[in-house]
Amino acid sequence: MIRKALWFLVPALIAGLSGCGEKIETPPENYTVKVPGMDIEIEMVYVPGGEFFMGSPEDEPGRDEDEGPQGEVRVKPFWIGKYELTWEQYEGYAFARDPTMLDAISIASPKINLTWGLKFWGWLKLQSKLMLNEELDAITRPSPYYGDFYHGMGRGRKPTIGVSRLNVWMFCEWLSKKTGHKYRLPTEAEWEYAARAGSRSMYSFGDDESDLEDYAWYEYNSDFESQEVGTRKPNAFGIHDMHGNVWEFCHDFYDPDYFNKLKNPGVNVDPRGPEDKDKFKPVARGGSWDDFADDLRTADRLEQLDWWNERDPQRPRGAWWLVDGNVVGFRLARAAE
Repeated sequence: MIRKALWFLVPALIAGLSGCGEKIETPPENYTVKVPGMDIEIEMVYVPGGEFFMGSPEDEPGRDEDEGPQGEVRVKPFWIGKYELTWEQYEGYAFARDPTMLDAISIASPKINLTWGLKFWGWLKLQSKLMLNEELDAITRPSPYYGDFYHGMGRGRKPTIGVSRLNVWMFCEWLSKKTGHKYRLPTEAEWEYAARAGSRSMYSFGDDESDLEDYAWYEYNSDFESQEVGTRKPNAFGIHDMHGNVWEFCHDFYDPDYFNKLKNPGVNVDPRGPEDKDKFKPVARGGSWDDFADDLRTADRLEQLDWWNERDPQRPRGAWWLVDGNVVGFRLARAAE
């Protein structure tokens, strides 16, 4: 009962304290996120709003049933990360020693004694100060990891991998608190619109698979590991690695019937899939360094796979890390209106 009560309290605190601050008018152009007091910079690309046909036509090679029927979609302007988020950007959040952040393991598995009680009480008092101090963090940092964070692939400008969608959500909340702007994951509609960059073809650059290696790291050319972001050609919006390198989580969750729920005919404005994490698994887009060309098609969708966390020794398995998820990462998004 104590553990349940604590878990009920923590989300409430986070929800109340992690707002994005007052609205700040920003011109519709590319810009760089600079985290105050930290050496973290994240480039964002402005994506103008517009309409497109979401999904794939029935005659597209490699097409899966969950990619249609195509629907006409309109998205509002937004910003999206120029690159997938890298380890050098993520580590400042996950591994920083910050007195305002209490390790998730300490909350999930409390030791009911005086020392733990005093530490937790101190943490609660620090959270209350956030009401008046915008410079402090309000987010719990990830729990300890079982194994190699980097899966032997290196860090630096390599994409962040093996983080759960909860972990990603917490990072977005932390960044929002730090910067005063609301950051999140792109919806499936936003992701596909940004990936297509005005195209209606299988890939953003056309239908010729022989050109894929110029734009993507995948099974054919990756040397069986992720690669530094931004080392392949960008699409027409100037966004890199929308095809390959790592799968990218989206804001909404996976619904195999997504397209059948769209208005057709008719224009769907900023449609979203389910957001109930208890009933649906996360959805990812874009393919990875370990996938074949078919999985890198712009319309391809992937429900989170169970094997991404198969070897986690915790029971129940941890919510922060995907111990075997070396093919999945994320990029940021932010609404422009």
